[in-house]
Amino acid sequence: MPAGPLEPGDPPVLGTFELVGRLGEGGQGIVYEARSSTGERVAVKLLRGGADPAIRRRLARELESARRVAPFCTARVLHAELDVAAPFVVSEFIDGPSLHDRVRDRGPLREGELERLAVNTAAALAAIHGAGVVHRDFKPANVLLGPDGPRVVDFGIAQLADAATLPTSISGTPPYMAPEQLGGVHGSAAADVFSWAATMVYAATGEPPFGNDTVAAVFSRILNTAPRLDGVPSPLRETLARCLAKDPEARPTAHELWVMLIGVGPQTAVPTEKRRRSGPSLAAAAGIGFAVAVTIGILWTALNDAPGTRAQTEPGPTSQTQTTGEGIPASFAGTWSGDVLRDGGADRTSIVLVLEGGAQNGTWRRDDCEQDVRLRTTRGNGEILEMSVVQLGQCVGGDITLTLTEPGTVEFAGQEGGGSALYEGTLTKG
Repeated sequence: MPAGPLEPGDPPVLGTFELVGRLGEGGQGIVYEARSSTGERVAVKLLRGGADPAIRRRLARELESARRVAPFCTARVLHAELDVAAPFVVSEFIDGPSLHDRVRDRGPLREGELERLAVNTAAALAAIHGAGVVHRDFKPANVLLGPDGPRVVDFGIAQLADAATLPTSISGTPPYMAPEQLGGVHGSAAADVFSWAATMVYAATGEPPFGNDTVAAVFSRILNTAPRLDGVPSPLRETLARCLAKDPEARPTAHELWVMLIGVGPQTAVPTEKRRRSGPSLAAAAGIGFAVAVTIGILWTALNDAPGTRAQTEPGPTSQTQTTGEGIPASFAGTWSGDVLRDGGADRTSIVLVLEGGAQNGTWRRDDCEQDVRLRTTRGNGEILEMSVVQLGQCVGGDITLTLTEPGTVEFAGQEGGGSALYEGTLTKG
């Protein structure tokens, strides 16, 4: 997409990146086309609300989550500067229009073009969820149609930047929001699947499935009426209908969705409550995730006939992701419980964390979700644990930090994958 000229007040450089034009502006900030010191074409997002220390802290965690996502499905984060007056994030430049602009300018996608978009974006969503990240704002404007296939962008970072300016706690874009988001659920894997389906309806028809008029009217239809799927070809129409179910438990997961799209039809891979709430062991889950990632990479190459697009794993900082050989310190062994608050407000959640000394994983319980937690690293002479909560069905993954303040008491800080909300509180050993 061509960049517009810089405007008065735009900085000529950010860090070592020379700004050459504006790509867009929104509530979260301004996106520029830029050049690196080596001449590489990049996108630079200058974020609003960056002076808030809490925003900066969450942004750092968000970038760590973003770097886990396979690079084939998104615009890779290349660089970030957070400890400056105006924080900015540098990402890979995707030379192509958004799905929103493509449909607006040239009309709906047809036949093979639509099928390739559906399969490739479902594969991307499965990879995003497999990394423990929830997008929370999947919509046509956040799908870029690059020369090597679609890329899903703006997960996590977009929601984080908007959190400082949104007048309410609702996150998402109205025509593409799931019913549960209207009830205060701040995004989930199931909501992402709903938003993906609404985006595919837009790609096929030029209109979202619940209209795009007033916010009140759109919300009423999302809650109370069936989606309008006229113009969506079969069998994609039947698959989208399942993804747009009002009940999040009735929707397939992103991986099940992907299997449906490449398999024999919408009757494939029916999700069950048992599978969503009780999952495989950590080792089995890791093996399944690896197999899914390999298969997605093979499919991506076959569909796009571009061997160069095969995903390459991007290692994260080893100091943050390696586990310790000794496992969980004995001082953290036991059953920990307590209430944590969301963003320091009144939204209180009870959690239980069961850890065993010397082990590399444990168990996390919150609401009706029970998930594995995996040790990532220990710091501060063994008085700080960093752990990852493993995504399981509709139960969101994320990162947690436990700081031992005295025997039997830890300070808890946690963030859901791909989300801006920070949960903090005190847990005691029982």
